[in-house]
Amino acid sequence: MKKIVFLILTLLTPILLFSQEEAVDPKAKDILGKAVDAFDSKRGVVADFQIEINDIKSGKSENIPGIVFLKGEKFKLSVRGVDTHFDGKTQSVLMNEEKEVTISTPTKEDLKDINPLILMKSYGTDYKMRYIGPKKEGGELIEVVDLYPNDLNSQYSIITLKIAKENLQLRSMLLKGKGGVNTKLSIKKIVNKDLDDKIFVFDSKIHSDVEVI
Repeated sequence: MKKIVFLILTLLTPILLFSQEEAVDPKAKDILGKAVDAFDSKRGVVADFQIEINDIKSGKSENIPGIVFLKGEKFKLSVRGVDTHFDGKTQSVLMNEEKEVTISTPTKEDLKDINPLILMKSYGTDYKMRYIGPKKEGGELIEVVDLYPNDLNSQYSIITLKIAKENLQLRSMLLKGKGGVNTKLSIKKIVNKDLDDKIFVFDSKIHSDVEVI
């Protein structure tokens, strides 16, 4: 389930080909910094997305729709009947069909596997980066940036971000798995709006019939 939730919701990498100077590509850093600012609304952001999981070895693929509410590091993620709330400290994963909720205090690494904004914010310390260039997709000009994890034990070798040049909104994030499973997060719709902090908290009063784990 964690793989499905990831996000929230990368084949052997040429990391070793980077020199120290190449590790920080000024153009890539500038684009990513502006994209994070555009995504990190103090009011709140609501995004409809689709996760596409492709297993290269088996040829199997799966498409999973979802919606995420973001406000700083707080979020609510809804995918396949599972609602994940994070209020900035406590995470609650509600399995609606099973009527179970698991409450925990996640680490930064745990959150990075779920919240794409946190992954994007970590680009300056956890990744080498390279500006690939602009390209046209669906009539829109897109900036393409590749991230390469500093941690050679990472399950991903390359993370490719596609960002709209006009408004610097994230359009997609492709994570290439070393095991041959690639995960793509595509943003279908994104809007900025005022979000009440209550959205990010699991309400035990409303879900009084749910078993707490």
